[in-house]
Amino acid sequence: MKTVLLNDILSDEELFFLYNEVTRTSCWSVCTTSDVRKYASNTNFSGGAMLCAMNSDEEIINYPLYLYGQTLVYRIAKLLEKKNIGVHTKLKRMWFVSTPTGSPMHYLHSDEKHSFHQSILLFITPVWKTGWRGSFHVDGEKFKFQPGSAVIFNSSEYHTGEDPISETYNWQRVTLNMVVASK
Repeated sequence: MKTVLLNDILSDEELFFLYNEVTRTSCWSVCTTSDVRKYASNTNFSGGAMLCAMNSDEEIINYPLYLYGQTLVYRIAKLLEKKNIGVHTKLKRMWFVSTPTGSPMHYLHSDEKHSFHQSILLFITPVWKTGWRGSFHVDGEKFKFQPGSAVIFNSSEYHTGEDPISETYNWQRVTLNMVVASK
C-alpha cells in the first residue's frame, strides 16, 4: 500500500471533545516504553505519556476507547473505499501518545516486520500551527500535523514523529496510533 494522507476524518467538534476527554482521563501511563519488538531491533520508544486502549497482544485495556477506535477504523475504510484504496479493518493495537514539548523521544522505526499489517496515525490535537513542527515522516515523506487527519501506511515502513517546539501554548501533540490487520 502506498502511504495515504486522509484529511478531515474528525469534525472540529469531535476533535475538541475527544482531545478534552482523553487528556483529562487519569488512565495515562507516564513512564512508557514500547512493546518488545518481535524482530531484531535495539530501539524502544521511551519517555512519553501513553493511553492504551489495546496493547500489541490484542488485550483490551480500555473497552470504550477500543470500541471508538474500531468505529474509526470502519470510518477510515469507508473513506478510503471512495478513493479505491483498501485497508484492513481488524484492530490489533491502539493507543494515544502525547509528545511533550521539545521531547527528543522519537526515533526511526517500523511497527511490524511484515507488510500484512497497516498502521494508522490520527492527529488528535484540535489546534495546531505549522510553526510548532510535530510533523510525521514515513519512509522519508513528510506529513504535516493536521488536526483530524490520518496517515495510513504499511506497518513495515520506517517512520518517525517530529518533536514539537516549546511555543505550542499548552496544546499537547496527541496522536492516536492504531495497527490493523485483515480479519
